[in-house]
Amino acid sequence: MILELLFCLVLVLYLKWIFISMMYICEALNVFYIHHKTNVLCKMMAVPYHVIEYMLRYGGSRFVMFNIAEIPSVHFRRLLYKGLGAQIEKNVIMHFRTEIRGTYKLKIGEGTIIGDNALLDARSGLYIEKNVNLSSNVSIYTLQHNYRSKDFGCDFDKDLSVTIDDRAWLGCNVIVLPGVHIGEGAVCCAGCVVSKNVAPFTVVAGIPAKKIADRPNDIFYEFNGKSCRLY
Repeated sequence: MILELLFCLVLVLYLKWIFISMMYICEALNVFYIHHKTNVLCKMMAVPYHVIEYMLRYGGSRFVMFNIAEIPSVHFRRLLYKGLGAQIEKNVIMHFRTEIRGTYKLKIGEGTIIGDNALLDARSGLYIEKNVNLSSNVSIYTLQHNYRSKDFGCDFDKDLSVTIDDRAWLGCNVIVLPGVHIGEGAVCCAGCVVSKNVAPFTVVAGIPAKKIADRPNDIFYEFNGKSCRLY
């Protein structure tokens, strides 16, 4: 009985990673099609991805991303994200359980650190520059429902991209809303909700986030891409 249960468990895990591998390839082909929409062959290669997503009610790619986020190797995770179109420079650390939406519109500059449980919504474009530090549980959104809309739709026709400039620091549990630009060296204190642009070297806090202090503008640190222990 025990051997049978172990066999079933191994089989389930084996099938799970077969599906993840196949779905990853399909999604990578779809990203390739997004960049070459006029190519008929590329469009045909993207068909399996859309068929599977339709059958799974668009849960397949999210399932893949959740599992990639728990792979132990930082380097391998970064490689897999880049395979789905993300532009990630060297010395970037992305900790466990990072959820990315719209990887092909994500750009992360050299030396940036992404904390545990980050939500990076890049569907309208997310541009994180060099040596940025995101603490744990940071959520960044580039799309949201329009409560004024009769069908509760999203504003796909607006530029709601988010840009975070060099050496900005977002504390734990910070929420960044669509269309925000966070300036160089700015600090968003823990738990704040950033709904408007943040000027360079400004410290903001609260809900909604408001200026509470200034940061020295002579900072020059650079992260080397080495992950430190959290215990």
